[in-house]
Amino acid sequence: MKRNISRMLGLLLLVSMLGGCSAVQLEERNFPMLAAVDDHGGLVEFTYGFPALSQKDNTDMAEAKVNVPMTAKSSFSEALSDYERQMSKKADCNHLKVLVLGKNFVEERKAFDEMLVSLKKTELFPRNTYVCVTGDVESLLAVEENLPEDLGTYLEMYLQNHESDQQIKLINLGKLLDERENRKEAINIPCLGVENDAIVPEGIFTVDFR
Repeated sequence: MKRNISRMLGLLLLVSMLGGCSAVQLEERNFPMLAAVDDHGGLVEFTYGFPALSQKDNTDMAEAKVNVPMTAKSSFSEALSDYERQMSKKADCNHLKVLVLGKNFVEERKAFDEMLVSLKKTELFPRNTYVCVTGDVESLLAVEENLPEDLGTYLEMYLQNHESDQQIKLINLGKLLDERENRKEAINIPCLGVENDAIVPEGIFTVDFR
């Protein structure tokens, strides 16, 4: 009997310790809703987009310390690492909704391919993350100032709503990664633009992996 009680106490202690560790880890994370990648003068630019309020405790963005400027490095991996190095907390991308790609970046096939290889290997972003392309990443990001919610959440709903209107055919990151590996068909990615400070559909951007 004493031995069983000791085992139960030991198990309860272990569960308590594990629960404490999880709570600490949660406090050390930020949760981006969007990631954006572009090319500028041969350098790869990267940034995350965060909700206006922390998902953990409703602190504002300034308090959460996620206002890191877009970084620019020679590769996607370096730009991502440099961005995350400047953050006060670790980025938890499990809630990422949209990956925004600049046209210039996608057309620079070597850098674009390096990003896809990296994301396939690291599984950093969820496979169900929507992917879209834009000719002006900065203008698209700036639209967030006029939105009632973060841009990642808004774009997710925008893409879904316009697919139902047959204006956009959705594609997620998993499909993009798989087709790059299969190299059997061209992929059409929704293309978005900005007019009068509003997001508008601009057809599709085709990437041929064959």
